[in-house]
Amino acid sequence: MFIASSLIRPDVVGGAVLIIGSVIVALRMTRPSRNPFKLRGGGKGDPNATNAKAGPSSGSRMRAATAGGSGESPFQVDKADGETRTVTFADVAGLDEAKAELRDVTEFLSSPERFQNLGAVLPRGILLYGMPGCGKTLLARALAGETGVPFYFVSATSFVEKFVGLGAARVRQLFEHAKRDAPCIVFVDELDAIGRHRNADVSGEREFDNTLNQLLVELDGFLGASGVLILGATNRPELIDPALLRPGRFDRRIRIDRPDRDAREKILQLHAGTRPVSRRVDWADIAASTAGLTAAELASIVNEAALLAARRHRERVGPDDVDEAMSRVLAGTHTAKLMGEDEKQLVSVHEAGHALLSVLLRGVNPPSRISIVSRANAFGRSPWNSADDKEVLTKRELMAQLIVLMGGRAAEMNMFGQPSTRSEDDIENAATLSRRMVEKLAMTGRFELAGDKDDSGGKPRGAEDSAGGKEIRELLVRAEQAARTILKDNEKDLSRVAQELFERETLTAAELQDLVRPAGGTQAAPYGA
Repeated sequence: MFIASSLIRPDVVGGAVLIIGSVIVALRMTRPSRNPFKLRGGGKGDPNATNAKAGPSSGSRMRAATAGGSGESPFQVDKADGETRTVTFADVAGLDEAKAELRDVTEFLSSPERFQNLGAVLPRGILLYGMPGCGKTLLARALAGETGVPFYFVSATSFVEKFVGLGAARVRQLFEHAKRDAPCIVFVDELDAIGRHRNADVSGEREFDNTLNQLLVELDGFLGASGVLILGATNRPELIDPALLRPGRFDRRIRIDRPDRDAREKILQLHAGTRPVSRRVDWADIAASTAGLTAAELASIVNEAALLAARRHRERVGPDDVDEAMSRVLAGTHTAKLMGEDEKQLVSVHEAGHALLSVLLRGVNPPSRISIVSRANAFGRSPWNSADDKEVLTKRELMAQLIVLMGGRAAEMNMFGQPSTRSEDDIENAATLSRRMVEKLAMTGRFELAGDKDDSGGKPRGAEDSAGGKEIRELLVRAEQAARTILKDNEKDLSRVAQELFERETLTAAELQDLVRPAGGTQAAPYGA
């Protein structure tokens, strides 16, 4: 009697129910049939391809696929049955360079014999990186629409679990299904969620490291993932583990930048093309007034303008609707990203200083694209370093790099009489390079400083009282003085390049060479360092 009464006590019953419920939840979460991967577009290896045409439910868009006829599959198959419009490269504006890089993939998948006859193989992986809202996911969707092969979409956070071994198991499961459908594309969004740098603390993120290690094995292990193209996207490429970025895993890295003026106009016209817009709306003028905005923000401007026109019971979107929409979008974002005329002029002069010196100095080549909108420094490497990727450099060539790195600040000093915060990254890269020259390479004669040691201990970089601090400061001062002197001797060329950057926002290396070498004239003689 006592035992029966104690068993029906509310606290005992409640505890038992809680324990049983926890066990059921844990079992359901660890079932091998649960995972969030999705497959777009059936391929020849689609296990649901035979059953998709049978039965009264064949018109439905989302169907559960069977794996080997043994019950529910962890994947869902998204069939292109005409109910939804496929996204293609025609729906992506302002990313011409990125689309050109990805067209190799579409051509390879459509006519592989042409590439195989020359011994070319499909790239193992492509990494799309850049600011949020610039079109990485849209570009991946367009690639899937262009190729027509099976397309697996997965968020990297789906692999992150607290249960030991579950993340690695999901990676294996994903690639097992992908290999059956090869050739196919696997798109991993927010790759940095599982691809972060591994640490040496074996007692720390063991489950995280196991998941990343499994991904590395699947990408380029003993058997490899033949015929499976990995497409990754991230906003934080500097966090990616170097083992993922080496050739053979992610062979290509494509930066998705904020659009320049011409690209912004194309993006605005693309979104306006699906809406009734008055001919009085000048998209070129709007593109010129929105420097620094991303593609998503530009699309939001067009959509907000359509909402305002509908609210006012208009049949077409008018210029005043677009103007108010611009104000609404800018008020809801960080307005510091939008360049005013003064800031745009300063940035143009700054980048023109770098660009002109990269043409005039021996040992440094300009990057393929010079822009005032964004700066490619995601992997910790300045775009103004030597473009030849030489392993052996002389002191003269390193000094030329220092002069180019200080060229933006020097141009500001020459034109405006004071520096700006635009030089922060340049000074950091120049200080790192000069410190290496002094303390690692002994290029100032300080042999006693060479050797292995902790660069981060004790003193700030370049401090006057740190080891080699005086020599570091002298190198930077000499580089800035040389940059100011060279730019002053070529003041007309500097003004010409700055004006072109102000108006066009982006220049190619060939266009820069033409500006420094006017038609019918000769190029200024290169300077030594």
